[in-house]
Amino acid sequence: MLESIIRPMRAEKNPKEVFVISLFFSFVSVAFAIHIFPSQASVFSVALLTMLFLPLFQKLFVIEEKKDYKLHKNLWKRHEELFKVFTAFFLGTIVALSFIYVFFPHARDAFALQESWYMANGSVITGEATGDAQFWAFFWNNTQVMLMMFLLSIIFGAGAIFILAWNASVIAVYVGFVINSFIRTGISPEIAYILGVPAGIGSIALHGIPEILAYFVAALAGGMLSVGVIRERLKGHFEKIFIDSLIFLGAAEVLIIVAALLEAYI
Repeated sequence: MLESIIRPMRAEKNPKEVFVISLFFSFVSVAFAIHIFPSQASVFSVALLTMLFLPLFQKLFVIEEKKDYKLHKNLWKRHEELFKVFTAFFLGTIVALSFIYVFFPHARDAFALQESWYMANGSVITGEATGDAQFWAFFWNNTQVMLMMFLLSIIFGAGAIFILAWNASVIAVYVGFVINSFIRTGISPEIAYILGVPAGIGSIALHGIPEILAYFVAALAGGMLSVGVIRERLKGHFEKIFIDSLIFLGAAEVLIIVAALLEAYI
């Protein structure tokens, strides 16, 4: 029932509604995950969030694949609305999960794996480490994630939404750390949250924007190709869809390189 709250065409025309719905879905997912599988809530909450958004994004990929029939000259402009939906979903998830992390300490079980990931990879997230070795580490790690998103989208349709939701949850925990650092200075939790969300996101935005955009592009490329295979059966406009997907995949890799350069050297 919840996954039918917003229709695909409405989502593309009103991405702000996707942002609001992602807030609601995030709270619902965490609440159910904690009560059903508390010991595995950090993964189960992301899985539930993915399940709620999967029908929407699967239908959106069908819409995007159909746009190829119109032979729009500008490939990026053709899919601009979907990127806005991706962004609204991603930011809404970060805002909601960081709120839960800060104001609902009893729900910390829903962030156990994210916290451990951050503790093990803190320098990667904050961009503190630099040098050639770090560039290649960032490049290979992010390329693997990007390719995984591409493959998941091909195999499971909108399967890459799970990795997007997971990345959003990891960033939410980082933002939560920033907010809590403000609270420890004596700032009230409410003001700390208002200041901490833009501060936390802003601190990783330089390399984070091209990196996350690369994931969006890879997810779109795989999702379009998956729908194209099913609908076109390797005939009709499949060749154009295939070429578009390769262009997007190549663009995603360029964005990964840019993100790695920014993260390692700036």
